[in-house]
Amino acid sequence: MKKKIFGLFILLFIYIISYLVGIFSFILIPDSINILLKIFIADTVATVIIWIAGIFLKTASIYDPYWSIQTPAIYLTLLIYYGNYNIGNILFFIFIMLWAIRLTINFIITFNDITYIDWRYSDIKNKTNKLYQIVNLLGIHLMPTILVFVASIPAFSYIIDGYDFIALDIIGYVIIILAVFFELISDINIHVYKKNRTDRSEIINVGFWKYSRHPNYLGEILFWYGVLAIFLVHDFSNWYFMVGAILINLLFLFISIPLEEKKLITYKEGYLEYKKKTRMLIPLPFKLLK
Repeated sequence: MKKKIFGLFILLFIYIISYLVGIFSFILIPDSINILLKIFIADTVATVIIWIAGIFLKTASIYDPYWSIQTPAIYLTLLIYYGNYNIGNILFFIFIMLWAIRLTINFIITFNDITYIDWRYSDIKNKTNKLYQIVNLLGIHLMPTILVFVASIPAFSYIIDGYDFIALDIIGYVIIILAVFFELISDINIHVYKKNRTDRSEIINVGFWKYSRHPNYLGEILFWYGVLAIFLVHDFSNWYFMVGAILINLLFLFISIPLEEKKLITYKEGYLEYKKKTRMLIPLPFKLLK
């Protein structure tokens, strides 16, 4: 427990430093530069700080919380920067925080100490050898930062463009509630499973996981479409903002899920049979599609 608490304090310190450096970078960038580009540059600088800290601590996993912290931190900063505390902006922030708090708490629960390294990062390190730190920066750190930033543009633009709450915003909020519900219940299911399992090779077969191989990823995908929907009901002319949600969708479908399932097959007896009978994302008691 002491290692866990100490590790969390180290993470908190690193993230505060990265945030402050990001803010300082934003201030230094001329106002003549597009506001979204300024935010992106500052976001990238903050990510590089996390990467450098990871080099010293010899683990890329200190980046893991950045996925859930990045968007609400930037949104809150923009809210203060513009000083427009209307109902729409406040509601948007509350719903983003619902998602972020759930994901961050889940990270804290599973976090053991600062030396932890995700098995995927270890595999990448073994395969890339001397090129690892370059791959670490570009693939493990910057790629997720860019994807989340692009998917967050609708939320940032909501503040920048001065929108306020309208009834159609409820469409997006319902999607976000559904997303967080899927993620929260999936978290509870998997924690109960890990507590009660007798062997690591057992396949989770409780709650949503009985009908979906990745209900937590379904929630993550839905969240970004919810964020997109809240913006598009105000300005569909920027329909191309949907590229961020689509890219995250593709990330899970073609990178995260295949990598995870390739690993699970190596030690989960009967996983191939479970895969044939269980839907990838949508938790239904029967399999309509692969």
